[in-house]
Amino acid sequence: MYAVLIEVDVTGVDPEEGLRALQEQIVPAIRQLPGFQSGTWLTGNEDGRGLSLTLWDSDQHARTMAERFGPGSSPTASASVVRCEVRDVAATA
Repeated sequence: MYAVLIEVDVTGVDPEEGLRALQEQIVPAIRQLPGFQSGTWLTGNEDGRGLSLTLWDSDQHARTMAERFGPGSSPTASASVVRCEVRDVAATA
């Protein structure tokens, strides 16, 4: 199993609008991608950085996700991806 860790700058995003876009657009779109296993999305912190961790069935599917939502991409109009990493999953509980 493989994980994609994404950090997003959400400083310019209205929290309510951002949450709505996440729940109604972003998560459903990612859920439909081949190889998706599960995901967790965290709200922005005091520095305006949100995180997501998604799990994928193969390295190729994880890398496809990372290419689609890599640094510089914008999952919503006022948010931008600042970090994206693909890693092997060592353990889950």
